[in-house]
This record gives sequence, structure tokens and C-alpha cells, in this order.
Amino acid sequence: MQSTDISMPMAKATSAVTLATAAQTDMADKLVQAATVNTSAQTWHWVNAIPWGAIASIVAALYTSLLICEWFWKKLWRPAFERWGWLAPRKPLVTMTLDDYQHLSDTLRMEP
Repeated sequence: MQSTDISMPMAKATSAVTLATAAQTDMADKLVQAATVNTSAQTWHWVNAIPWGAIASIVAALYTSLLICEWFWKKLWRPAFERWGWLAPRKPLVTMTLDDYQHLSDTLRMEP
């Protein structure tokens, strides 16, 4: 995986769409009302007085903004900053297979 690859893009996109849809349909308000059916009147009043739909909308907007910023960072800004010399380039990850390791250990044994 390169430094510009977005990890789990489908999961992130699905969760953002689900969160935005739930916020749009006032699912949070309905869920809170269903959860407080058998509670005391005072608890019901305080919990249902909170605008859960607005909070869900804000959380959905923040999460979507973070996903967009991650995409811009990995695809646009970081590569540009590395090209301009503002950031040190990332070292590529080295993956050694078993054959590579055996060849390396054989080479090291032969060199003394």
C-alpha cells in the first residue's frame, strides 16, 4: 500500500452516506424517543430536549469533511509538498518474501 492509497474507501464512503442519511431522516430523534418511552418524565424531558437531529447532522458534516481532507492530503497536498521540498518523501515500505530472506542470509554467510 502506497502512502497515497486511501485505506478502506468503500467502508468510509458507505459510512458517510449512512450517517448523512440517518441525520437527514431524523432517525436520531426517533431513536431517542423510542429509547426513553419507559423512563421518568424528568429524564424524558431532558433527553428529548436535546436536538439530536441537529447533532447528527453536525457529526455527519464533520465526518464527511474529514474524509474529504484525507483524500486531498493523500492525493494532492502531500505529493505536492514532497515535490516542492517542504516535506521529506516517505520511505517506501520494503516487503521481503521468504526467498529474499533466504538469499540475503545465504549472501551474508558467504561474505566473511
